[in-house]
Amino acid sequence: MKLCVSVVAALSLSLALPVVAQSDLDKAKNLVSCLEGRHPALCKRSWLTPQEQQKVDVAERREKLKVCLNGRYPTLCKKDRLSPEELKQVQLAERRENLRTCISGRYKNLCKKNLLTEPELKQVLAAEAAENLKTCLTGRFPSLCNHSLLTPPQFAQTQAAEKNDAAAKQQYSRRPAPRLAGRGGGASGCEDGHWIESVSSDGSIVKLEDGSVWEVDAGDAVDSALWLPVSDIVACDDKLINTDDNEYVSATRIR
Repeated sequence: MKLCVSVVAALSLSLALPVVAQSDLDKAKNLVSCLEGRHPALCKRSWLTPQEQQKVDVAERREKLKVCLNGRYPTLCKKDRLSPEELKQVQLAERRENLRTCISGRYKNLCKKNLLTEPELKQVLAAEAAENLKTCLTGRFPSLCNHSLLTPPQFAQTQAAEKNDAAAKQQYSRRPAPRLAGRGGGASGCEDGHWIESVSSDGSIVKLEDGSVWEVDAGDAVDSALWLPVSDIVACDDKLINTDDNEYVSATRIR
């Protein structure tokens, strides 16, 4: 009887050992993940000893400080947990990243002007005016052009550009596709019968169904970025004409 009990106990112990070993392995993997400090939600703290929890607290704080010192994600930074010295460093980082965004002049809505010094603000306003002028002088985006920022000569240039663009669009919208050369080409240097296979997210690259790849001029990429696949295209030597949208963009074939 005693022998039977001993055998049963031994068997129970042998069956339990792999489970314990596997549990230890899981705890070890969990500890490694926790000590990285990057994913607190995935860390099973109930599996940690008090000493391990202290180390994990340090790791998580280190990673959170990294996010703050990056300066690009102020909303993810919990400033109430920073020391005074760390807070100063973070504020400097956020000002640096904000200036980098502002100084391009292209992201007015993302620029926090209250974080700029007076000399920085002057630089940013000049950059925004320059970007606005660049947009205005294309003549293609009247709704995006802030005419109030233009000088009288710039305003006159913009009006002329807008009139020229409107006339060009009207000309191409009235020109029927059959009058253009066919796929074999012709004196007009244009081919109809094409359609869009894909457009890059920024509109700078348009690929047609025949495998040809076109690079769109930077000033026109805003338009081509909105073009949809399978739209009918007339391909000319120096432009692509979207006959579905009655728009054209200056472009160069690169393949």
